[in-house]
Amino acid sequence: MRSYLSRLQVKALFLSSAVCFSEAVRPFPSSSNPMTRQALELRGGSTPMKGAAKAVTTLGLAVGTTTALSTKTVLDKIGIENMDPMGVLTTRRIGVSILCFSLVAYCLVFQNTSVSTAVGVSCIPTVVEIFKALFDGAHKELGFPAEGQVVVGLVFAVFSYLFLNDSPLSKDALLKIYSGWLLSHGVLMGCFPSLALKTYGGMDAKPLMVLQSIVSLWGFSLLSLGALSGCLAAGMMTTKALALSTLPFLSRFAVSKFV
Repeated sequence: MRSYLSRLQVKALFLSSAVCFSEAVRPFPSSSNPMTRQALELRGGSTPMKGAAKAVTTLGLAVGTTTALSTKTVLDKIGIENMDPMGVLTTRRIGVSILCFSLVAYCLVFQNTSVSTAVGVSCIPTVVEIFKALFDGAHKELGFPAEGQVVVGLVFAVFSYLFLNDSPLSKDALLKIYSGWLLSHGVLMGCFPSLALKTYGGMDAKPLMVLQSIVSLWGFSLLSLGALSGCLAAGMMTTKALALSTLPFLSRFAVSKFV
């Protein structure tokens, strides 16, 4: 499957993530030096890590927004023509996932918000995308049940509300639940795309290899988003969490270049 990101963008993502990762695994700051760790966390990490995180965030915002809002144009520009409507919808939702991930990074790295606020804001594009697709009649055109989409949209809306407001659960517990929700769906879609299409859309997608590849990539984007929430819930430093959580999506993306 040909991917929808240019080679230049892919290289930039890999290089920026590599810098973040290499800096993240260094022993400094360590748990034995909490004062230094807290100081670095307050300003987003050391200078190379923060610079790389900003680069990844800026690129992610650009790619996610463009793919989510101008999906067909993006597909045409990279030479993928006559994509079926389900493939277009799935590609658009990959863009939304990238946008959500990048919004978390933007809120934390550029705005220094709390983790719960960042994740709450990042849920909003998914809610808008799901209900916009329903109002546009995409479920009728593509033949999948609307009920499941409504449930998923409401779940993300509830998560967003709870993250942005007071909730009976602690924010850390809520982050872990949200992470589990994303990871479970990400594993199903990323590793078993045919089963996911049958479960969510009632489709026999075995002969549709291109669609399966796109759905798998979407699943791994959810895995990255879920991993980010889980890492942040565990108290990991922002830049390290961003670096580690990009690995599932970028790894699957790299594999898709040769499949």
